[in-house]
Amino acid sequence: MIKGVNKQILEVTNTENPYFEKIIFFVKPEYKNEDRKKLQKEAESLATITQKPPRTKISKKKVLATTGYCALFTLAGFALSYLINLIV
Repeated sequence: MIKGVNKQILEVTNTENPYFEKIIFFVKPEYKNEDRKKLQKEAESLATITQKPPRTKISKKKVLATTGYCALFTLAGFALSYLINLIV
């Protein structure tokens, strides 16, 4: 364990997770005198629970905006090719 200025810090470097290299836990002040092995065991059990970060949710508004832009640019392309065919 590494002691900070006012906090006790526990660092887990073996996360067994492809996304995270290490996890840092800040021990609550009332538990700073607990057994080191017990704190380490709790930290490692918490570190192994999370395996994958949650997926980001795409809002309906963003999907509709993207669809609208695609339709708008497609129509602009058709209009431009129509105008080019009229000129030629």
